[in-house]
Amino acid sequence: MGTELATLLSLLVVPAAAGASWAGVRAGLNGCRKSLESIERIVSRLDERVDTHGERITVLEVETTHLKSKGRRLAPDE
Repeated sequence: MGTELATLLSLLVVPAAAGASWAGVRAGLNGCRKSLESIERIVSRLDERVDTHGERITVLEVETTHLKSKGRRLAPDE
C-alpha cells in the first residue's frame, strides 16, 4: 500500500506543477493586460494634449500672421 501511495503521489505532482505554472502564466497575463490598459490611457491623454497644443499653435500662427499683415505698410512697388 505504501508503494502504491507513493506512486500515486508522484503521478499527481506533474499535473499539480502544470496547474501552478498555468496559474502563474495567467496572473502574468492579467498583469500585462492591466499594464497595457494603463499605457493606452496615458497615450490617449497625451494625444489629446498634443491636439490641444497643436490647435493653440495654429491659432497663434494665424493671429501672428494677421497682426504682421495688419501692421505692415505696403511699399508703392508691392
